[in-house]
Amino acid sequence: MTAAAIASRAQGPLSGIIRQALKGLRQSTRIVEGPTEAYPATMASQKADWGRIIRARVGVAAVYFPAMGTFLTWPLISKSVLDGHMGQF
Repeated sequence: MTAAAIASRAQGPLSGIIRQALKGLRQSTRIVEGPTEAYPATMASQKADWGRIIRARVGVAAVYFPAMGTFLTWPLISKSVLDGHMGQF
């Protein structure tokens, strides 16, 4: 027995709540699935814009690698700064 059949047979004050919950569940699965329509066959596929793609990736890498390098090496930096001076700060 499916959840929709169970919800349709439910009696009492909770039947409306169950129906609303199942409706929301169905809508959320439709959103996750995405569109189901086919792409038009009359249009030619577009060529990749490699310049734009590479510029975007280089821009992300220019921020990501220094940030991750700083984040991952902060224990080493703090060890060298605080080495022998733990009680003074």
